[in-house]
Amino acid sequence: MANAKKSQMMSKALLQRSSVFELPLHRPGPCGSSITSFACEPKHSDHDPHHRQQKKVQFENTYRMEPETRFKIETVQEIIREVLQENLKDKMYDPIDCSLLCKDLAQEIKVKVKALGFARYKIISYVTIGEKKEQGMRCGSRNIWDASRDNFASGNFENTSLCAMATVYAIYYE
Repeated sequence: MANAKKSQMMSKALLQRSSVFELPLHRPGPCGSSITSFACEPKHSDHDPHHRQQKKVQFENTYRMEPETRFKIETVQEIIREVLQENLKDKMYDPIDCSLLCKDLAQEIKVKVKALGFARYKIISYVTIGEKKEQGMRCGSRNIWDASRDNFASGNFENTSLCAMATVYAIYYE
């Protein structure tokens, strides 16, 4: 009798302290049952007639350590100036609009730079827009890269309400 009462109190305590993320406890019944889960498909053996064996592709290194075409800073700076000028010339600073505009401008610059066809370069574009209210703005970046292959280009724009700076990084894949 005491064991039944103790068991009933423990089950009541377990029900009261349940978590939202707890899964219900499932115990097999007295007649026997099982729970089976197939998390992934069973693997086939090599001798299975229904298993189609895939060909192994062997890649060779290109042994290309230097870029075919170097990153052209002047060309990219011109793209940056054009994109900033055409999108910001009549813009007034608004924090919400400018935060969205930074993403759009960075994407537009990146697409135009990628169209120049710098093969095996990863292009990263970054745009910052700040309000002009008699204060200074200083932007910096630190990078670990190969100084002989990797490079960057930057440009800025100002009007009566805002100032913007865009930087494009070109990182070469060996």
